[in-house]
Amino acid sequence: MRTELSLVGFARQTADPTDREVCDMIDDCLYQILGAEGLRKIICPGDRVVLKVNMVGPYNGERGEKGRGIITDPRVVRYVAGLVRDIIGFEDSASLKVVDAVMYADVNPSLKHAKSSFYWGKLERTGDNAVDEQDFCYDFDADGILDGGSEAELINLDSIGPEGRQLFEVPIADGKTVNVSFPKFLRTREQALDSDSPEEYCDVFIGFPILKSHFLVGITGALKLHYGIRSRYGMPGDPGRLGHSGMFYDEKGRHNSRRLVEYLCAMHLVRSYDLSIMDCITANRKGPRSPGGGITYQPSTDEKTDFLITGAMMASLDPVALDTAEAALAGYEQDSIPLLSMASAYDLGQNKPEHIRIVCDELFSLHRQYLWHIYRQNCPFRYPLEDGWGGARALKCVEPKYSAYVSTPRKIVNNVYGVIYRIQKNKESPHRRIVRVELIVSNVLVDYKTGDSVEQGSFTLDLNKYPELLNSDLIYYILAWDDTFNCVNSIERFIYGK
Repeated sequence: MRTELSLVGFARQTADPTDREVCDMIDDCLYQILGAEGLRKIICPGDRVVLKVNMVGPYNGERGEKGRGIITDPRVVRYVAGLVRDIIGFEDSASLKVVDAVMYADVNPSLKHAKSSFYWGKLERTGDNAVDEQDFCYDFDADGILDGGSEAELINLDSIGPEGRQLFEVPIADGKTVNVSFPKFLRTREQALDSDSPEEYCDVFIGFPILKSHFLVGITGALKLHYGIRSRYGMPGDPGRLGHSGMFYDEKGRHNSRRLVEYLCAMHLVRSYDLSIMDCITANRKGPRSPGGGITYQPSTDEKTDFLITGAMMASLDPVALDTAEAALAGYEQDSIPLLSMASAYDLGQNKPEHIRIVCDELFSLHRQYLWHIYRQNCPFRYPLEDGWGGARALKCVEPKYSAYVSTPRKIVNNVYGVIYRIQKNKESPHRRIVRVELIVSNVLVDYKTGDSVEQGSFTLDLNKYPELLNSDLIYYILAWDDTFNCVNSIERFIYGK
């Protein structure tokens, strides 16, 4: 029995995208994974929706680039918030929140004197080190409401203490238990039902991670984004972020990344994202540090952040699949990032490339090759991202070293055809596994094969199952995927209608 494929939407530009192109890329990704319904497939009128962003270090970067490669691009958040508001409306039951921990305890999420607040979250266009009306901001007027018309409430998760949280004891491997605390309004309706505050929950939880490496776990994606849900000041049983040193350092004072990975998985076992939209417009090469070694948790000088323009967007209902695709886009070997394998082991999502379909087909592979070539030629060794950072190993090559071939159709019976295919590897290329072969007919995936023996085989195409395709000329071809999400297509073949 085949495993259902986890879908990852992907869209890209070959330059720093314009404001309109950012919105178009989001629309493309949502269409790829949700179909024509878009967000209405998972969100209903009157729903309570929470958007979790990455707001760590909006003050970092050189003038004109503050926050770039550091925080979720406000264009992404504001556009999606508008889409959500159009669906849920403004009735009493509807609720829309944008949340993150902003490193201080005050309930005001947009303090002007706090450089980590939502007020300073912006796409800077002026370069004068002040928030300007020309900037694209989260909260230009500092009123605690997201700019842009969605009227989403901004929430500082660091201001939510024990009285606003619920503690969950999560059993993990080897008989261990991890305690994690969630703000009550982030619980599912079922989790809140038997509590003393059943009215505090959310129907849909959406994450907005960014493409960023990480010095402890290799990448900061949808899984790592949960870290900002933790309370800065903790509650009984949960050390909070200020308890970081007690929880994630070993007895020799070294970071214990495994404990952090276990904690992140425990958090997602309590409540994961219903949808994740990844801002891949930039890629942070050595997060969360600056090129000079400064860490983004403290206000820094106007030092340039070590990021690339990658010009892409991704989205998925599966956070593990999304992070696995993120690792590939960053130019990393997926199996060098333990967070992915542990999250899959806890059944939080899919980390095997053979069971993940990046819906745009070979465009993902081509874009990665494009990044490789432009940054190798103009900025030597800038891409892939920092090799060995957080243990993540950089790929030695991102070009597919194989070809796909498919035969002309052989009629078996009326409206039923057989085709034979084979994958030819370059003997001089690095060893990569072919993990999935797909049969595409008139731009529709009609069949696929996975496993260790898919380099040659056959498909049977029964057009009786697709009455809309009968009596018309059809184009078909083969797509072959390797274990790093390279994708190669065969030449197109034809089946001529009556």
